[in-house]
This record gives sequence, structure tokens and C-alpha cells, in this order.
Amino acid sequence: MRNHVWGVLVMSVGVMSAPCHATPLSDAWHTIAAEDSRAALTLIENNHPGAAPELGDATFQARLALAKAHVAQRLPRVVDYPAYAALMSGLAADFQDGHIWSNALVGAQIIRSSGILLARQNNQWVVGAQQTDHGEPDVKGQIFLGCDGQDAESWAVPRIARFKGDPVLEAVRARAASWLLLDEGNPFLVRPKRCTFSAPGHAPESVALHWQPVLMANVRAAIGQVAQRGDAGLKVEPFSGGWWIGLDTLEDEAQKVVTLVRHNQAALREAPMVVIDLRGNGGGNSRYADIIAELLVGEPRLKAAQPHFPACSGSYWRVSPGVLAALQQNLDQAEASRDGVSINFYRPLVTDIKQALAQHRNFSPALPACARHTLAAEQNDMPQVLPPAEMQGRLVLVTDHTCFSSCLIAVDLFRRLGALHVGETTDRSSRYMEVREEVMPSQLRAVSTLQKVAVGAGDFGPYTPEIIFPGVLSNDAALKAWVAALPAP
Repeated sequence: MRNHVWGVLVMSVGVMSAPCHATPLSDAWHTIAAEDSRAALTLIENNHPGAAPELGDATFQARLALAKAHVAQRLPRVVDYPAYAALMSGLAADFQDGHIWSNALVGAQIIRSSGILLARQNNQWVVGAQQTDHGEPDVKGQIFLGCDGQDAESWAVPRIARFKGDPVLEAVRARAASWLLLDEGNPFLVRPKRCTFSAPGHAPESVALHWQPVLMANVRAAIGQVAQRGDAGLKVEPFSGGWWIGLDTLEDEAQKVVTLVRHNQAALREAPMVVIDLRGNGGGNSRYADIIAELLVGEPRLKAAQPHFPACSGSYWRVSPGVLAALQQNLDQAEASRDGVSINFYRPLVTDIKQALAQHRNFSPALPACARHTLAAEQNDMPQVLPPAEMQGRLVLVTDHTCFSSCLIAVDLFRRLGALHVGETTDRSSRYMEVREEVMPSQLRAVSTLQKVAVGAGDFGPYTPEIIFPGVLSNDAALKAWVAALPAP
């Protein structure tokens, strides 16, 4: 028996097999999938700004049409939970936006494993973990070359695009890597039979895959070990090269780092190097990054580094009963806690959206006609000359592929301020914002949509570092030693 670190289950194949003909149970899964996919598409179409015709987002409209077409094609084959899950995951993936997801609230407890978990290292798929059996060769650490006669790109990229997200993004590839040689029962993918791997200086090896049932909980634990993601933490402390600022979130907890930066401002400004470490940062409120930047470089340099937006720009909320209900809830909470700032933000917004619904307007405030034709601000239009920084040393920025949403806005800011960007390529987010998640009718999954658009803004990311870290970003000691030894500019 295969001795998986993620655990093998011995059971009959029939337990894992999908029914081959219609049964009351398969009919029920088909009905659940039909209702949930319809609710998900309605949620996105009625609430996402890109779905409103007056915004003129042809790319989003095409993605919405693709999602509808895929649901129509796949729905007849949904006869069990794995097919339902694949249908819903594919629906979200078609939008190629990490803010639109389909999360399982009740998931499969058992899937099948080939015994191989892939990882993404230095823009290549490699074997991150392996449990050998049936006489397979040991290929741990080797480069994945492909499966069933197809090279790695031709085989993996379409699978990622259909059910995981945009495969152009290195961040999406990194997140999808470990799932490529796992079988979640997706009937819309062909399970590979034989894959090829290579080690430097050796001939490629072809490996026949032997699939075994495993516990999903153990698989997720093993994937966590293979991914070896770094975590910057929330800290401000000296290191061998100067000072290290760990900022793993831009949620409210980031205020702790702002306070520490303010307390240590003099030492930070005099240090030979200050590192902004964003490993593990999935976003929040970019205002915290603005404050930290100003404390380090000073207000004149910060203001000069800000991007320039076209004349036709601004933030506009999509108008719908769902958006109104979400904002009304925020207002109610602000009034209950007597949060004056939030009350002053939400109260006029709720009033205007009520008026917009009565007037059959799709946006609040009313969307100007120029929004349909406004080009996005150029992220690459970096300032040529900036006022001197009020810090003496070098500013270094560390990212990994988890950097998303407001983290990307922070990356854009620090790059504009002249920071040396190192680490790993970031994710990407669009000009759409304000996520709202709803539970689907079955109560089995939750699907998200976006509610606001920043007219005049473009995508943020992906940002590729000037210097890629050659090691594993979870190794704090190695990363800090490497950063401290970076050559002088």
C-alpha cells in the first residue's frame, strides 16, 4: 500500500465512481447545480459594474458570456458533487479575477492522488513531494515536463484557465500547481495516465500514475508544506542590513505597524536600509501603506510619486437592491457603534443609491458619458524626478505571489518611491473593488461579486521584481541574509 504523508484510504472503486445513468440522486445534483449557477450568474450580472452596458467594458462582457456558455455546456453532465463543484469553480474562473470566487462551504472529504504534488519554483513546475509505490522512480525535486504526450505548458495551462484562473499570472500558476496531479472528480478534465520529469544531467523519466483515494484534509496539509509560503508578520525590528518592516496585511491590524514605524521613525530614517516585507499580504486598506511611506520618505516625495489619473476619473458604485442592502448594513453598524467617519461616508451613499433605484440609474453617483471612453492611467508612467527622500538609506520591497488587492496598490506606491523590488512576482487585480459574497441557494457554496469601479484606473500588477529571490521565501533567515548582501545601487 502506498504510504502517503497525506494518507491513503482503502476502499472499493465504486465509492468514488460517478453514476453512469440518471438516478434520483444524480437528478438532485443536477437541480442543485442549475439553481446555484443561475444564482451566481445573476449575482454577478446584477451587481458587478462591468456588467452594466453604459460602462462599455467589452472584456468583462465577453467573460460573462463565456461563463454562461460554459455553464450551459457543462450542466447536463452534473450528476454528483464533484461535477457540481467543478461547474461552480469553472464559472468563477471564467472571469479571471481573484476577487470573483466560488468557495465551498461543504466540500468533498475524499479525492484521488497520484502520489505527486507539484510546486512552482523559479517559474517552473517541479515535484515538491512524492510518495512512491508500484516501483515508480523517485522524481522529487525534478522538473515536470508534461503528461500524455503534451508538454507542461500545453497540458497544464488549459486546465488552469478552465477551473483555477488566469494562467498568464505566475501567482495563479503557483496556487494551482499542487492541484494539477490530484483528481477532484472533475468530469470535464481527463485524468492523466503518464507524466514525464527530468533532473539536470539526466534523461527524462516517464512515470505511470497510480491513483489512490486520500483524505482532503490530509491533502491540504501536505499542500501547505509543499507551498512553503512566507509570512512577513507585523513587526518593525533591526536586522543585519538595517531595519525590517513586516506587513503581512493591510487590514486594521496594520495599525500596529504604523505605530511602530512612527515610534522608530528617527532610527528608520537614519538606517542604511529599510525593508518593506509584504509576504503573505492579501490586501485591506492601502491607506496604511501611504502612512508608512510618508513616515519614511516624507510628504513631498510621497505626493510627487502619486500616479496621475485622467480628467474623467472617480469611483462609482453599481446600483442594485443587493448593493443597497450591503451598504445599509454597514451604515447600521456604524450608527450602532457611533463611528462618525463611517456614518458620514455611508449615509449619503445609501441615500443616493435609494434615489438611483427609483430613477432606474445603474451607478451612484451617476456615471458620466466619458467613462465609457476613458483610458486607464498608465502604471508604468513612473515619475522621472522626485524630491529627495527624508530617509538616508536604501528602500527595499519584498513580495510574493500572494500579494493581491490593496497590497498591489502598496507595491505600486513603493516602486514609484524608488524602492528596489525583490522576491517573487505578485498577483494582479482589476479596477473593480468592494467585494460582496453571497451564499448560494443550496447552502453548499458562496460566490462573490464586486460592486464599485474606479474609472480612470487600470489593473494593478502583476509586478515582477527587479531581482528574483533564488531560494524559498518561507526561509526568513536566508531571505534576510540575501537582502542584506544585495549589491549597492
